[in-house]
This record gives sequence, C-alpha cells and structure tokens, in this order.
Amino acid sequence: MYYTQSSPELYGMRCVKYIRCSHEDQVQHGDTLEAQDEILDDFIKKNKLVLVDTFVDEALTARKRFTQRKEFVRLLEGVRRHDFDIILFTKLDRWFRNIGDYHKIQEILEANNVQWKAVTESYDTTTTNGRLHINIRLSVAQDECDRDSDRIKDVFAYKLRNKSYITGKLPRGLMLDDKKHVVHDPEWKQLALDMFDIFEATNSKRKTVVLLNEKYGLRLTYEIIANSLRNPLYKGQYRDDPEFCEPLIAPERFDRLLIAGKHDARQRGSGITYIFSGLLICSDCMCRMAGLTSQYKSIDGITKKFPRYRCKTHYQSHTCPRNGSFSEVYIEKYLLERIRPALADYIAEYEVKNSASERRPEADAARIKAKMKKLYDLFMDDLIEKSMYRIEYDKLRAQLEEAQAAISVPKKDVSALRDFLARPWEEVYQTFNPEEKARFWRSILQSAVVHADGTIDLNFL
Repeated sequence: MYYTQSSPELYGMRCVKYIRCSHEDQVQHGDTLEAQDEILDDFIKKNKLVLVDTFVDEALTARKRFTQRKEFVRLLEGVRRHDFDIILFTKLDRWFRNIGDYHKIQEILEANNVQWKAVTESYDTTTTNGRLHINIRLSVAQDECDRDSDRIKDVFAYKLRNKSYITGKLPRGLMLDDKKHVVHDPEWKQLALDMFDIFEATNSKRKTVVLLNEKYGLRLTYEIIANSLRNPLYKGQYRDDPEFCEPLIAPERFDRLLIAGKHDARQRGSGITYIFSGLLICSDCMCRMAGLTSQYKSIDGITKKFPRYRCKTHYQSHTCPRNGSFSEVYIEKYLLERIRPALADYIAEYEVKNSASERRPEADAARIKAKMKKLYDLFMDDLIEKSMYRIEYDKLRAQLEEAQAAISVPKKDVSALRDFLARPWEEVYQTFNPEEKARFWRSILQSAVVHADGTIDLNFL
C-alpha cells in the first residue's frame, strides 16, 4: 500500500531516504529494503521532493548504537553540512528503537534545521502530546527489542549449559554429533594432531602449512593454520566454558603453543632464520624488535650475512628514539651467560611468593567481609561518624579487592623450568641449527626486554 496523500508544505524540499533492515525484519515483517525504497520513492514523487541521497543500513537493528551504523553516521555528516532539509523513512522503528539515542540525534537535527518524517505513520514533534506519543512508541519498540534479545540470550545460555555448539565453522579435526555436541572427527583428527606436532617441532606456521599440504595433498593457507592454532575448541574450551567438549590436545600444551605462536621463528627471503624473532622487546616503546641482515664481503670474495635486531617502531614511524641495533651473536652470548642464574633467581622468587601466599585468599576475603559488616553496624548505630566510616570502608574495600584478585590468579607450574635448570644443555645447544635454537629459546622465554645499553631483562614462560 502506497501513501499518496500529498503535503504542499513539503514541495521542493531537499530530502534523503534512510532505509534500515535487519534479517529478522525481512523474515518476520516483510520490511525489506526494496519495499521501503518503493514506498519512499512514491512519497517523494507525490510530494514533489528533490532527492539528494539514499542511506541504507542493511542487517542492523535500530537498537544498536547509532555510532555503529555506518550509513547513519554518514547521514549525520550531511546534516551538519546542511546538505538536505528532511529525512524520510517508512516507520519510526526504522529510525530508532533507543530512546536515549533518539533524543541525542533530535537535538542535532533541530540545531541544523533538519526535519524527519515517517511516511507511513503520523507523528507531531511540535506539541507536548505529540512528543509524548513518540516517546511511548519508542519505549514499546525498545522493550520489544530487549525482550527479543533476552529470549535469544536465554536460548543461547540453555544451549551452552547442554554443551551444544551455537554457531560458526568448526576447525578440521572436530565435528558435531546429532545433538550438536562437539566431538572428534575421525576423518581429520590426525591432521589436527599433526598440525600441533609440526608447529611444536618447527615453531613456524609457514612450515606447518607446507608440510601439512605435502602430506595430505591439500591447499591449506597460512591464515587457516594460524587461526586453527589459536582456536580454544582444540583444548575443549568454548566461550567461557573450559570443559565444553573433550580436548583434542592437553590444555597446558595448547596454551604453551599459543604463546609460541605469537612470535614464531620466521625465515625471510634472505634464507636466514632469526632465532629471536618475536621475542625481543624495545625497552623505550615496549614494541617488538624486527630482524635485519648485515652483509660483509671477505677478502676472498665470500659474502657473509649477520642477523641483527632493531626497534621496528623507530624505523616505521619514528615515534621511538631507539635507532641502534644489536647483533644476534651479541644477544645469544648475553643470554647464554646469564640464563642459568636468571632462571634460578626467578624460580626461587616465585617459590618464596607462593609459600608466602599459602594462607588461602578465600579466608582473607571472608574475614574482610566480616569486618565490613561490623563497620556498617557501628555506623548504623551512630557509634562512628560518616567521615570515619568512609575512610575505614575504603581501606577494607581495597583489601577485599586485593584478596579477590589473589583468588583468581592461577598458580604457576615451574616444574618444567626446574627440570630444564637441572639438565646440562649448554654443550648440546652448540650443535643446534638456527631453527632448533629458535625452538629452544621459545620453550623457556616469553619475551626479552632489550635496553639501550645492551642489558636484557628476561621474562620466563
């Protein structure tokens, strides 16, 4: 049905069309983009308006903040430039279902003398009753959206409680059974296991792609492997549930490889493997340092290449003052000389802290809550002043937050580092090739902060 009633006061005005449709609207109410466009075109023709532009926000709900609706943001830019006089849409709920945002935008429109009109509905913004009617209509629309959202959240929560997978493509090695539970896929399980084994052995996503494609005759891309190595479903976690499904690999191993994946050893076009790639941090800007190669030609004419590391931020944007570089030979020598005492100090310090916190932070939190209750009782009985109550309450609140934070901090297992410290690995290390050296350092280090004077702070896994 077209609304052909003309309004002479609109003749000649510059207008724009605003069309919005979510998938739910298309299915449930037939408010398709095409249907809205036809109605608005008919209104423009009957009222002799001048069309300036059309703004279409597809598959977006009007409950979403207007700053997240790209075409709506573009429309507001036109409002501020005074590109048009009136905004047309079919119904008020195409415009907004959020009362707060509606009034914010209305202020902008009024400040720039821009009107709006819902061509299939009648609203009046010039009277108190008219504005009240708009607020009531928006409240109803907002409530409908919120109720739909709550129903969807309840359905999702029910599915998650029953370990049912909600949405998204599963990575290779996993599949859904008839109850939508994530289970191991017997056809591709071995590929997934090989993926983690290869990455652990090579510490290179690129080599993992190549070797998997060669073995299975596939065309897997770097992005597929990189995303798969980060997918927590492999360790049995989905959303906030760490026991959502049976893990394909041990969670501890997945977490360790996840850290390694953030700075895998890369072989550049020069054919050189940078053994500290992704591990070194510039102390001035705390950004990662990048590898480069220096070349020297010897007297006998042989070109030799020497890997070095420099601050990537300085050379890309000049926002970091660090303009020097450090040779890989220097960094390797520095770490080899200091890794044992630094690791021993780290383990000892951690064990001292761990033994000092054996008091159970849960008990501390309970005691602090009891004190807060007693303090409140004293205040309610007028036994302490409000100012004193506030001071003591803030102190207890800070103590409670500290205790609660201690509850959530997981205890770290340093047994692997202790075993590493007990082994005589130095002689074996000298026989490693660059890739094996890269894998070695990533098995114990999370990062190494390099200072301008050449000193390095070590952060262990």
